[in-house]
Amino acid sequence: MNSARAHLILSIVLTGMLCEPVLADEPSIAIEVFTGSMNPVANGTDGITVYYIDRIDRIQQELSKDLPANPEAAKQTALRRFQRMDNRLSHELANASNGLVQAMHYGIDRYPAIVFDGNAVVYGITDVRAATQRYRQWQAREARP
Repeated sequence: MNSARAHLILSIVLTGMLCEPVLADEPSIAIEVFTGSMNPVANGTDGITVYYIDRIDRIQQELSKDLPANPEAAKQTALRRFQRMDNRLSHELANASNGLVQAMHYGIDRYPAIVFDGNAVVYGITDVRAATQRYRQWQAREARP
């Protein structure tokens, strides 16, 4: 067997071992994770929406750090800081804002929380695989006559 063919076969085998199996008949579900900076998401973020809803407070702290005592000077300093906000920080602010709106829409009152298809919530964990397993078990119980 030549080296290129052996490398190709090895690549195919390793790819198959590293990728999680996806069942063709398994319906896809919409997954949204609501968490904070201190609770990182485990076991996959591909194809799901993650909201870091505590980021607004952190940005506010950054913008108001060491402001002058004079209210007008403080206002001007905060405004300059806000205007210099880079794209990353703007994206984080938008993510947190959208997350808060979605959380209110779903009636989520604490985090971490993982929402499935906009109608089921698993609270207290950020492990997407474990939460998905709990969701699927719940669905199976609900489907029984």
